[in-house]
This record gives sequence, structure tokens and C-alpha cells, in this order.
Amino acid sequence: MSQTSNLGVLSGGLRHVVLFGKTGSGKSSIFHQLVEGNKKIELGYTQGGSKYSPVVGLCKLGQAGDITVIDTAGLDDVDELGNEQARRTRNVIRRADIAIYVIDIQEFDRAAYKRAHDWLERNMIPYLQVFNHCDETYVGDIARLKMEFPDAIFISTRTPGSISLLRARLSQMVRTIKVREAPQVPGGLVKPGDYVLLLAPHGNKEIMISQHKIVNELVNRGVRCVVIDENDLEATMKEIPRIDLVIAYARSFGIARDIIPESIPLTSYSLLNALQSGVLEEFFDGAAAIGKLNKDSCVLIAEDNEHNGTFHDIGRIKIPRALRKLAGEELHIDYITGLDLPDDIDQYDLVIHDAGLTMTPRSVQARVSICHEAGVPIANYGTILAALCGITSRCKKVLLPDSEG
Repeated sequence: MSQTSNLGVLSGGLRHVVLFGKTGSGKSSIFHQLVEGNKKIELGYTQGGSKYSPVVGLCKLGQAGDITVIDTAGLDDVDELGNEQARRTRNVIRRADIAIYVIDIQEFDRAAYKRAHDWLERNMIPYLQVFNHCDETYVGDIARLKMEFPDAIFISTRTPGSISLLRARLSQMVRTIKVREAPQVPGGLVKPGDYVLLLAPHGNKEIMISQHKIVNELVNRGVRCVVIDENDLEATMKEIPRIDLVIAYARSFGIARDIIPESIPLTSYSLLNALQSGVLEEFFDGAAAIGKLNKDSCVLIAEDNEHNGTFHDIGRIKIPRALRKLAGEELHIDYITGLDLPDDIDQYDLVIHDAGLTMTPRSVQARVSICHEAGVPIANYGTILAALCGITSRCKKVLLPDSEG
């Protein structure tokens, strides 16, 4: 099986804001006003005769930056477990940095609101409650609901200024998320004056451009960053005064393991990304499942988007070749591209999430949550390659010291 989804087309690591609510609540009107003038993509999924078509667009929030907005199909009940459309919508909401629950104020269903609220709280998803169609409602009813829900926004898409109010609240929430987010490199791992060696895959130094955030973060903390081709590793180690940390692409773990002494901390971009997303320990646990794979096992490699040749080689060549050598050539491996996981995720013995460098922490957490519910181990490229190279303990010691004995 191979499934492709371009739901990640506009993600690029941008914050995800997902609109959901009952049919007729006005979600689509809000969506189109938020993304007005910017690119919109309708994504159609068809299975068993039913169609599910979320729409993705880009919204500019000024100093808070750009965000990805997703308009989901209308739900009559967010807790309809047997409804495939509802299930897929919930999976989209799981990866939201902010969920916007849109309610038609004239048809406010308290029972449906309670179910939605409880589900969002259980999944720790920040959400904004928006009462729409307020221009058609008695002001006394609006006043009572404002007293009951002081953090909600009351708007009408037909009233000038309503969307500006929503934009302002979203901007505030996005800035708060950024402030609270953990740094990409843990504070205790490096200090001002330290030397950090960053390895680029041989002949592909331009890939380091994608790591500008992590380099900027280190430089702003007074760390000295040295970026080199992995083939220059041995010579460089003799030329600089000392090395306090090495960050490599996980595909280079074999080279790094053989050259860098164990006394020097070694990690990868994908491991740091998983740590920032709060799922690194789960990925290490999932990677241990490779020892249980056999010729009858099924593995899913889930890529977040179309990558350049370097990442493609890891997921489509390097890891499959190593796993088949370990478990048998008959090992079945499927691939999926995009943010969604397949409906039949429980058929797999292991899910391998890619580096996730263009995904938000919430998107990564959503994948882990879905796999946990299905009882399927999930790992990422970094933890799988660390396990295959026999350096799991070494890598865990750097980023998860409390988990080591």
C-alpha cells in the first residue's frame, strides 16, 4: 500500500489552526476571511464511497508570523466514534496548535459543547470557542453567554471588524505558544563558549540551510558553531580546541560512532526535534521493536512531505535495506507521504516517522497519540538509526539522562 496526502503542502513547520464545528456554524465563512487573498488547497480523500475534503490555507498574522488554517468538514457530533468523517476530523484536530470550535449561537448545543470541551482537554489541545451569527441574536442572550464563557469570542462574519477581533486573539495565542515552547537544544546541554560541531551529509552542505533555526539559537546563546562536511570530521577534530557537542544527521551515525570518542556527546537533528516535541522517549521505546520484526511483519514509513534526495534515501533505501537484513527480505514495508496516517494503522508492527523537521510539535504528538491508541510502536529516523548503529544508550545519555539506569 502506498498513500499520498498533500495536507502538509502549506505546513512547512507553521502553526496549525483547525476550524471545526457543526454543519452550518459558519466555519467556512470564517476560514475564507482568515485566508483571504492567500493560497487555498482543497484536499479530497475518498474511501468506501465517502468523501472527506478539508481545505488548507495560509493566514498572515503580522508580527506573530504566518499560520496554516484548516477548515474541516462539518460535524453533527464530534463524539460519533463510528463516523469515519468524524474520526478523520479528530485526527486533524489532534495536530492543531490551536483548535477553533465554531458554534452557531442560535443553535448552541450544550451537550455537544461539553463533549468537544472534554475531548480537547483530554488531548491537551488549546482551543478558542467562537460564537458565530451574533448579528441575528438577541443582545440579552449574548450577554448571558459572555458571562458564562468569558474567554469566548462573539462574532458575525457579516459584521465588519469581527474577523479582526479573531485575528488579534489568534495572534496573541500563537505568540504565547512560541514563548512557552522548549528550545531546540536543551539549556543544560551547552553553555556560552562551547564548541558545537554540526555535520552535513557529504556533498550536501546546502541541506544545513534547513537548520538555520537551530544554528541561530546556538549562536544567540554564545555557542561557537562549526559546520563541516561529514567527510572532514576526523581532520576537523584535530584542528579545533575542543568539541562539546556533535549534532549530525542520523544517517551519519555510523561515521560519527567510529570517529567521535564516547566522551563527546553525540545527537542528531531528528532526536532534538523529537525531544522538543516531547516524544523522544516514546520513539526510543518504539525503536526497540525492530528486535521483534520478522519476515511476516509489516512496517509503515510515514514521511511528512516530499523531501530532497537525502531524506528520500534514508526512508526509501537506507532504513528498509537495514531492516530487511535484520528481519528477512520478505519484510513488508509501506510508505505514506503527508500528515495523515492510514485508517488501518493497527495492521502494522511498527510505524517509523521521518525526521519531522517540517512538522510542528503538535503534529508529531498527534502521530504518536494515534499509534498509541492503535497499540502500534512508533519511532523516528533518528531512534531507528541509533538502534541499527548500536548507539541507543549513548544517544539517550545525552538527551534523556534520567532514563539511563
